[in-house]
This record gives sequence, C-alpha cells and structure tokens, in this order.
Amino acid sequence: MITKYVDLTSTPEKLGLLVFIFAIVMGNICAFVTFCVRGDKKYWSNMLILGMAFIDLFIGSFVLPLRYLNTYGNPLTLKLCTALRIGESCALAAVVYAIFIMIYARLYNLKRPSVVIHRHYLLILLLSSWIVFFLFYGIPFMIDYSNYSLSITSTKTINVTSCCTTYTTSIYHSPWMAYIEIGIIYSIPLMFISIGLIYLLHCICQPRPKRLGPTERKIYLEEQKTTWHVFLLGITFIFLWVPWMSVRILIIFYNTYTIQLVLQITYYILLLKSVLFPIVYASTNASFRGSFALYKHQRITFAVRVSAIDDQHEYSPKSRRGY
Repeated sequence: MITKYVDLTSTPEKLGLLVFIFAIVMGNICAFVTFCVRGDKKYWSNMLILGMAFIDLFIGSFVLPLRYLNTYGNPLTLKLCTALRIGESCALAAVVYAIFIMIYARLYNLKRPSVVIHRHYLLILLLSSWIVFFLFYGIPFMIDYSNYSLSITSTKTINVTSCCTTYTTSIYHSPWMAYIEIGIIYSIPLMFISIGLIYLLHCICQPRPKRLGPTERKIYLEEQKTTWHVFLLGITFIFLWVPWMSVRILIIFYNTYTIQLVLQITYYILLLKSVLFPIVYASTNASFRGSFALYKHQRITFAVRVSAIDDQHEYSPKSRRGY
C-alpha cells in the first residue's frame, strides 16, 4: 500500500518529541517505584494504575524512540516498522480499555461496597485485553508487513523516500480492520467511558451522610478520594483523546494533507495523557504523596539531628574551656 504524504517534520517537533520521551519515561518510572515501595498492592485501583503506567512507559521507551529514529535518523527496516506499528496500535488501544475497566470497577465498588474486588481479576482483564489487541493487530501486520510502506515527498527537495507509517501520518489498515477498530476498540468504549464518568460525577455530588462516626467518616472520605481519583483520570483521558479519535475516524473517509497534519497535531495532544497521568497520581493518591512526605520527613529529621549535634558540640564543657 503506497500513500503519498507531504513531509511535515520540523525542528520544534523534533525537540517536542524528545521532551515527551523524557517526561513520559521519568514520570512513569516514578509511578512504578512509588507504588512498588509505598503503594498498597492489595488495593484494586493501584493495580490498574500500574497497568496504565506500564502502557505509558512502553509508549515513552519503545514507540516514541522508534518513531524518532524513523523520522530523524535512518528509516526503519520492514520488521522494525512492523514492530512499531503493532506496539503503537496495541498500546493506544490498551489505554482505552484500562480506563474503561477502572471506571466500571469503581462504579461496581460503589454499588456493592461490601464486595472486595480482587486484584488478580483486574490483572487478568488487563492481560486478556493486551493479548486480544496483539492478535488483532499483530497477525495481519506480520503477514502483510512488506505491503505497508509510505512514500514521502520532501517539501524541500524532490527526493522521494520510503518511510514507516505511524498513527501520526495516515491510516494503513485494511477496511475491515479500520471499521472494527472504529466501532469496537474506540467508539463503543468511549461511549461507555462517558456514561461512566457521568455516574461517577453524580456519586461525587451526593451530599455527605449525616451523623457519621469517626470510623465511618474516615471510610467515607477515603471512598470519595478514590472516586475523585478515578474521575480525574477519566476526564483527563476524554479531553485529550477525543480530538485524536475524531480525526482518526475522519481520515478513513476523507484523507488529505490537511487532515494528516491535524491528525499529527492531535497525536501530540494525546501524548499529553502519558505526561499528565503521573501528576494526577501524585495529586490524588495518598500512596504517591506519602513517598514525598516520607522523604521530606527524613530530610527534616536528619537536619534536626545534625543541628542538635552541632549545638551539643558548641556548648560542651570542653568547647567552653577552649580544648
């Protein structure tokens, strides 16, 4: 499949891509370290957060570096190009279903608070979705990898080179894959995510029950924080992903250079999700904040001890006698 495409790369885009890679990798490594050291591994939401952090880390450490090399270095080989397309497709689809699972796990927990959601069930759901996406994207791409190429005509020279297609350029799926992707992987989950967020907002806006004891009040506040945490993750996802999804669907039916440029811009807006999610973890999850509080407490304790030792040495009898 040969697709004519105008070269849209630039120095700001090159620098922006490097910034995205650094921010995504560092932020999600911090999320991993925090939840492995301080997080409650038995709580269901932490498992989903780790799952999303893994996807974001995969995007920042594999997908974007390969895309950078493909665009600004030597063009990728056909096999590496296939690995990039499979990895990028699976990662972006897995994010949608991870958000979907998190929102409806929270709604189920609100409806049945006495029922414990076992973390291994959620882990099985995440792994199952990743396997399904790999089979859906991987088998067709690996069979027809030699047929997917992109002819880039440089705007500065008359040279025409072959380059690996990515989500930032055009749609390279066959029609049956494109329609399944639009309906099952993106549109239907996005609709249910929006409905779930409305229900979560309704739960958040409910007035606080009166005459709660200290223990009940503590449990209620913790549940509200968890609901806010899931809601903020979901609403951040919606605002950053809807533009790309809309253009992603439009380009299948109306593919022009302008639409390709818009798709490229919305792709970078989409990547902000991978940068912002660790910040949302830090602002709404007690485990993440606890690590920074512990670090700050240790620094203060160390400073107090050093100050006390200095004072003791200064006012010791030997110090006063000049020894």
